[in-house]
Amino acid sequence: MRTLRNIAPTFALVFLLALAFVLPFQGTRHLWGTDEGRYSAVAVEMLDSGDWLVPHRHPEHEHLSKPPLTYWSLAVAMKTFGRSPWALRLPGALAFALTIACVFSMGRRLVPERPWWPPLVAAGTAMLFISANVISTDGLLCAFETLGMTGFVLAWRGEDDRTARRGAWLLGLGFGLAFLTKGPPGLVPLIAGIWFWARNRRDFRAHPFTWITLAVWAPIALGWFLAIVWNHPDRLHYFLGYETYGRIFTKAADRHPQWYGWIVAYGPVALVGVLPWSLIVAWDAWRRRGTATDDSSRDRVAERFLLLWLLVSLAVFCISRSRLVLYVLPLLVPFALWAALRLRVWVPGRVGTVLLTVWFAGLIAMKAALPHIHSAAFTGKDSYLLSQAIATQVHAPVREVVFVDETALYGIRVYLDIPVLRVDYGDSSAPNVDASLEQALAQHVPQRLWLVHMRTADKFMREVARAGMRATQALAFGHYRGFLVTQAAAVSPASKPIGQDTPVPASPQ
Repeated sequence: MRTLRNIAPTFALVFLLALAFVLPFQGTRHLWGTDEGRYSAVAVEMLDSGDWLVPHRHPEHEHLSKPPLTYWSLAVAMKTFGRSPWALRLPGALAFALTIACVFSMGRRLVPERPWWPPLVAAGTAMLFISANVISTDGLLCAFETLGMTGFVLAWRGEDDRTARRGAWLLGLGFGLAFLTKGPPGLVPLIAGIWFWARNRRDFRAHPFTWITLAVWAPIALGWFLAIVWNHPDRLHYFLGYETYGRIFTKAADRHPQWYGWIVAYGPVALVGVLPWSLIVAWDAWRRRGTATDDSSRDRVAERFLLLWLLVSLAVFCISRSRLVLYVLPLLVPFALWAALRLRVWVPGRVGTVLLTVWFAGLIAMKAALPHIHSAAFTGKDSYLLSQAIATQVHAPVREVVFVDETALYGIRVYLDIPVLRVDYGDSSAPNVDASLEQALAQHVPQRLWLVHMRTADKFMREVARAGMRATQALAFGHYRGFLVTQAAAVSPASKPIGQDTPVPASPQ
């Protein structure tokens, strides 16, 4: 009977094959949007400051909205391979490969007649593949939750007692890392796991929840939180208040909090993210309609477990008032296992094999095409293009970039090595807002470039004049207008271009 040691080479092979599948074109896309840039900027701050305990999005502003494991992985990747989009997206690729390898491990126990089928289904799921190219916490969270649930399945259906007992510490390891990645949401699959175990205890070869599980989980999951709260007791209210209660039960995060928000956020996943397997499962069910199924009791129990994992977790995310598309990324794992179980007797045939080959090639082609998408919808969110505009248009030294009442593109921190601030005209208490405009102007920090939306440029200039200063436009890019602010009696500097202080960023393409 094969043990974990015997299957380790196969596990490693699946990991390497998945990595080879996801790595092509991994670093060719610029940093898009606020999230990719913010995660990257926090990691850069860690490298520059040497402070790996307290994340900062700016040298003077903490960023505790997420635990630090994602930032640590990004910082290590940049320290090893340099500050580039490829290095920043390497942790996502490794997380994808770990996810697929863990799906293979679970698939061996849940679909033993075709163990290669579940990882193939997971690797070819559209959203799971594309998300590996996105810098976020969700890819790592998916990998670590899958690792934890692999331990759960080992305890349930391990080949022997020794293998099953190893499931307890693997479960603690996976969910400890998941908690260190995203906090309490990293424990969501355990709701279904505990429920299933309570109803099927006799079927388990070993107990999945033991003191070993807790002993492995607790120091990994809680160590960083305890260190932060020990030094800053007021942070406990922030973690439990805004980051936990506020996101789940209130609309404070402003991420589709409406009653129908779950449809808006998760509907695209149901329609597009689970392709092509949703269509194949539906077609196979229609093809076999009216015929008796030969499902064994073992298969029916496995199917109930996977649906419980999928649907209970989905219900939790729907109830929560904070909803984004990638939040349900980890749910694609039970979906892929369920789809593989449903299709375990399906034979693609020649046409099906060709179509699946085209699909997998199409995923890579889609990834290759992403860097060339410069539509109006993305130009204003591309940190590299904005950084290039700053470097070529602003003929004065710039030591800090300030976004005024605009979503900040923190990727500038990576491309130009310039800190980024975000201020609003009034309220400075909103998430990721560092100060009000009045407060920022009162600081009299020299060599700042102020970026505003062209619709509010006149309002910005009035506020600057009211503060006794003068704003001179120095940049126009997309909907952004950039201003240099000086004392009213001073002349706007026209010294050497920024390129002499910070070189024009090199495109990753």
